[in-house]
Amino acid sequence: MLILRSASHAITSAEVSLAFSLGLIGFSVTIYALHMLHIAVPRRSLHQIAHIYIGGWAGILIAAAKILAYAIVIMMGVDLVTIGIVAIVGPGSWASWLPPMAIAILAIPTLYARLETPILWVRWLTYIGVGGLIVLLFAGLLREAFGHIDYVAINEARREAFESAPLVSRYFPRIDSSLGALFPAALLVITAERVMVSPENRRVGTRRLLRFFVPGFFLIALTLYFAVVLYLPGRRLSVPAIPIATAIFGYSGTVVMAVLLAFVGLAGAYTSYRQLPRLIRDLAIDTLLPRRLAASDAVRPRKTIVLIIALLATFTTAFLDSTKALASVCLFVIGVMMLVTSAAMVYRSRSILHDSTHAAERSQAYFLQWIFLVYGLLNAGVLALISWVHPAWSLASVLLLIVPGVFLWAHRRGQSKVSHALAIDDDVARRQLPTRVHGLVLIERCDQPALKAVAWARATRLSSLSAVLLDIDPVVTRLVREQWSAARIPVSLTILGTPRGAVRGPFIEHIRALRKFHPHDVIEVFIPRVLSTGWWDRFYVRHLTPKLITELKLEPGVMVTEVPYLIDVSGWNVDDSYEENYGRGEKDV
Repeated sequence: MLILRSASHAITSAEVSLAFSLGLIGFSVTIYALHMLHIAVPRRSLHQIAHIYIGGWAGILIAAAKILAYAIVIMMGVDLVTIGIVAIVGPGSWASWLPPMAIAILAIPTLYARLETPILWVRWLTYIGVGGLIVLLFAGLLREAFGHIDYVAINEARREAFESAPLVSRYFPRIDSSLGALFPAALLVITAERVMVSPENRRVGTRRLLRFFVPGFFLIALTLYFAVVLYLPGRRLSVPAIPIATAIFGYSGTVVMAVLLAFVGLAGAYTSYRQLPRLIRDLAIDTLLPRRLAASDAVRPRKTIVLIIALLATFTTAFLDSTKALASVCLFVIGVMMLVTSAAMVYRSRSILHDSTHAAERSQAYFLQWIFLVYGLLNAGVLALISWVHPAWSLASVLLLIVPGVFLWAHRRGQSKVSHALAIDDDVARRQLPTRVHGLVLIERCDQPALKAVAWARATRLSSLSAVLLDIDPVVTRLVREQWSAARIPVSLTILGTPRGAVRGPFIEHIRALRKFHPHDVIEVFIPRVLSTGWWDRFYVRHLTPKLITELKLEPGVMVTEVPYLIDVSGWNVDDSYEENYGRGEKDV
């Protein structure tokens, strides 16, 4: 009901019945195909099935389609909320800005929600919305049966429907009604597979699915009936439920229907938002996304991706500005998903028929082959029909699929290259043990962090060890040399660079010189890392860490070890001792 356009008065009741029958057949075939998937591959998700039996590109395509399908459901839910608000308040220029704002606002609760916590309020919103819609339409059916609907109310409803903006795309009443009736089958594909659960609980049972979708067909049937009886216009952006409620119950019915539609849209949009981080984690586990996103504590990276998807969804609402357009794109995307899945199941059946010798297994594979061959052809027919009737929306679907698809493909390709580069080869020289390990402790001054780094370096029992000071300021260099000698540290101190010289250049050249004379040795660089418990002073403490760590990690045969030193600044008593020592050193110079 939520996505079908108002049936034009040019359609007869028999043709509406035909459209509804096609939707019911499509739903029945889809739920049977999903039931057979549950029997044949109960532990596999759709993108896993495509990846195993077709190839990596097929798994990437289905994963991209899943991400896009959830994003479209978010936009459709926001569109229902917008329609409900406009029906109560009235149309205005602000209505064009409401969907992007609603998409952004609904993303905020997702950032702070715990994905493991059940969302009971969303479930109750769905029950109230769908149940209220059924009660409202059924009450309207009784009023219409007893003749309590007058022509004045019908004309008012048709007038409000005409006030809605007209569709700019081509309009085919019979085909559009048939495609709209197929939308519950598309939603069935999304809801039939759980995400972020154990493989044993991945599939949703058929009885559970029927409990949710049978009321939806009842709503569609009543909506089509009233759309024909009330002669509602078809080429309008508004959903037919609003003018139907106006014709039956007047303005009070309009308000109630708008609120119920907003409830259903809000529940659907927020549920899809909650599913996106779960889906991202599943894709990361299957290596379609970086594996670090699969960690239980990688909450912020996953939610950052959700924010990016929300941002792209706000731009998409600019050219997919009607529920019909969003429903057609969603139907196209899920049609692509199930077409690829059907092809994968056909390949699976042929593989079993080619290799297996068990009669029961071969019989099941032969049966599944024909089931998914027919189902795949039906999906191909739906895709061809959408492409013929609405080529612009089909092109938009392909372009939207390219965005997540390219990202997933690029990650997969880069991951494959890295894995190939890191694979074990036959080069025995790379496996030889280093002859010796030389240690360098990079210091800035003679203080406690530097002494701790020297102690750690000495504890590793290196072949040789020396401390290195970069001569940037001659006053500081002289002070450090004197303190180093007075502390009787049993490690030699090497001064590199010239006064006012470069910071990273001399040290890098020193390491390269050591590597030149000892090509089979390893050099380990120890760097003191000062950590602070305060918040305002972190800016200053951070600058105590040398900036050449990144460059050292790129040098061959060099290891970098950061020695942490934690300080608590809460009890600091600030004085001028450092400036006094610095001043005495400057006078000595």
